[in-house]
Amino acid sequence: MKISIIYASQTGNTEAAAEYIMDGILEKSPFMQVKMMDVTEDEVDLDFLEQSEAVIFGSPVYFTGMSWELKKWFDQSFRIKLNGKLGTVFVTANSLSGGTDTAIMDIIRHMLVKGMFVFSGEGSRSLGAFQIGAAVQAKELDKYEDQLEALGANVAEAVVAHLTSGNK
Repeated sequence: MKISIIYASQTGNTEAAAEYIMDGILEKSPFMQVKMMDVTEDEVDLDFLEQSEAVIFGSPVYFTGMSWELKKWFDQSFRIKLNGKLGTVFVTANSLSGGTDTAIMDIIRHMLVKGMFVFSGEGSRSLGAFQIGAAVQAKELDKYEDQLEALGANVAEAVVAHLTSGNK
């Protein structure tokens, strides 16, 4: 079982958030194969991505939207097959009231166009922390470690449940 984490990170905050998510996945399901891929470094492993059961997208919030690097990746990825995959979103922002919801929806719209199943990230460990994805404040990232790890664990749990129910 594979999960891809695709993100854009300029200052390292979104990458650090992705690492917390990966920790949550591996804590919940140590047998999972997880790969973090930074689009700003052109690190996307297309074979791994297409074999993944789930994809988690992350971006810093810029002017209430996703970063231009992630937007460019979506715009140029029209041949990449993501249909039927479980997907969720996380964003990092200077302020949680600075457009995190619209940035999350911006990414979700692209996921829907790709035919993905959108998963809020809500699950047994999040205690109502997620509405439509995870939003964290970049300058206090360590404060959100548990929330981000819960997002990863919940995605791993959803992937395992989906695959073991025979709904491949």
